[in-house]
Amino acid sequence: MNQKDEQSAAHQAADVVDTVADGIKSAAHSVGGSVRSTAHVVREAAGRAAGMVGDTFEEVGQYTRDSFDRTRARARSLEKSFESSVRDNPKTSLLLAVALGVVIGAWWKRK
Repeated sequence: MNQKDEQSAAHQAADVVDTVADGIKSAAHSVGGSVRSTAHVVREAAGRAAGMVGDTFEEVGQYTRDSFDRTRARARSLEKSFESSVRDNPKTSLLLAVALGVVIGAWWKRK
């Protein structure tokens, strides 16, 4: 092979390398764009999920507070009713307390 043929082959090889490099560069740019786009979608989805979790947490917290308030109100109502019953019937209340004490004492002894 002569020098001109060698230079021509070298230029052709360089052209092929340049073409391959351009293809790789284009593919990398395309992949980079896809990765950025995917990352953006994932960030948006994560933000929506975090918002939904926060909303659910707030709903559960409010439900718990409401349930606690209702239970506390019911317990106070029962307490007032019990106090009223004891005030209205002190002898009956005392007899019931003694009877209950006897039953619990007998049960405790059997164990």
